[in-house]
Amino acid sequence: MVLGQDFSSLTKMKDIAHSVYFSSGVENRAKKIYADVEKADQFFQKEFKVTSNFTLLILSPKDWPNYAAKGAIYGIPHYTSDNLLIVASDNNMFWKRNIPPLELLPKSLADQMINIYSDEYGELNLSKGFDLLAVHELAHAYQKSAGMIKQRLWQNELFANILLHAYLAQNAPEQIPNIGVFTKSILAATPQDKLKYTSLTDFENYYNDLGRNYPDNYGWYQSRFHLMAEEIYDDGGMELVRKLWDALLKQTKILDETELMNVLNSTHPALEKALRNWDNFNPPQ
Repeated sequence: MVLGQDFSSLTKMKDIAHSVYFSSGVENRAKKIYADVEKADQFFQKEFKVTSNFTLLILSPKDWPNYAAKGAIYGIPHYTSDNLLIVASDNNMFWKRNIPPLELLPKSLADQMINIYSDEYGELNLSKGFDLLAVHELAHAYQKSAGMIKQRLWQNELFANILLHAYLAQNAPEQIPNIGVFTKSILAATPQDKLKYTSLTDFENYYNDLGRNYPDNYGWYQSRFHLMAEEIYDDGGMELVRKLWDALLKQTKILDETELMNVLNSTHPALEKALRNWDNFNPPQ
């Protein structure tokens, strides 16, 4: 438990190795989400020789305001400075807004959206994808536990997506479409000229504004990061992931732009290519 934090209004998951709390009536959802977090925790420990002391919260709309970061709208997974991994239990408007109109998608993506995300009511429900973002938040916890300096917000988010994809590729490849299809669909259906922010510099400078006032634009960035992470991993595999972890962990200060890009670009050609092509993005077809 986080020191001083009161979780008495939540239910604690029993007979597990970690501190996991959930809202009333969502135990099955909590167990499903924790299953991947537990496997990812073991994977990260093995790969990076570090442990992380975190608390996972799976929250209903009622409990969200009591524990989520101030200003975080319901449905946006996040990691807080006191080692809380916070995710939503219920389908919500933010997730629903991330479902692009199928008529705007290439037929192959539209068909995959229907096949993967149709629920028992015949409606599209993105919980399969958003549940996996608990692993993304766990990746942030591991970066902190290792003592890794956060060089840039965009770099930190990209790396968390790389670690999420690495976990899936190594442990649950059948789940890769659960997050990959909707992120590609968001990118395919969202014209960049309709977004307020699109550059990595924008993400750095307007991060709080994105999260609080432009959550759909923030979702577009995370979709970009996830697609980039998948491409980077496919080119470089776990060798790249380990090299990037080691390269970032070795840094003892905040690097200037030239220094940071030299570190990233020297890690692997796939990373250099991805960063170089950020502004020349072609939506998935």
